[in-house]
Amino acid sequence: MRAGVKLTTTEAAALASVTPSTIKRWADQGRLTYARTVGGHRRFSRAAVESALRDGAAGAASASASGAEAAANSWVRCLIDGPRHELDGRLLEARARLGRWCDVADELAVALRALGVAWATGLISIAEEHVASDNLARALARAGDTLPTRRHAPRCALACAGDDEHTLGLSLAELCVREVGWSPLWLGRRTPLAEVVRLVTEGDVDVVSLCASEASRDAQALADIDAELGAACHAHGAGLVLGGAGSWPALPRHGVRLTSFAAFRELLVSREVAP
Repeated sequence: MRAGVKLTTTEAAALASVTPSTIKRWADQGRLTYARTVGGHRRFSRAAVESALRDGAAGAASASASGAEAAANSWVRCLIDGPRHELDGRLLEARARLGRWCDVADELAVALRALGVAWATGLISIAEEHVASDNLARALARAGDTLPTRRHAPRCALACAGDDEHTLGLSLAELCVREVGWSPLWLGRRTPLAEVVRLVTEGDVDVVSLCASEASRDAQALADIDAELGAACHAHGAGLVLGGAGSWPALPRHGVRLTSFAAFRELLVSREVAP
């Protein structure tokens, strides 16, 4: 893209891997500079978008790195050692403190990365890692059961990508789906891609959310999934979300690459209110 070319809100959102509503919020907050067209539409320079991303990342890192690390380690110990009532209480406390389940999910995602590092470096055993993962999965299911879905609500299918076996990311996504009143369709691990495509072509889902964990390093396989499933979603008006730390394409052909549960929530809300 030429340096002088101005980006629309949608194009700026794609460059930053966020939703258009996030770009509008950054602009309203003064975090992202812009110009107006004769018709009153916002236009953004590529340099301004990249600067906003750098400034945001640097500010967040310097302000909260130590606090985030402490919170993550505290979550890890609670997941391993804490009794059921303590974990449930901590989830509810986090929801009250942060205000939205998607923000709780983002905090827990940091804790899960810390859990993986602790296991990889020998600070905890594989048994402790399994206990922590199972405790969290059960606690998230209990929390999700308290969130009713609306009758005739939009449906979001939740599935692991390819042969990926890790479902905690899906459990966090399900909590976000339920909070906005959508109906989750849990497909979990090892659901054949053809079956997911069938659900899309038959109009059974409005959004498909695929999770590829850090263990999914076959970039070509993930690109093929994006191409095949994405084509079906595009043809039938369904959304496709590519989440997790796997080796998804940097610029997916059809799907939207999201790296936070807050962005996932915004996408669901924006699809429901879109004309």
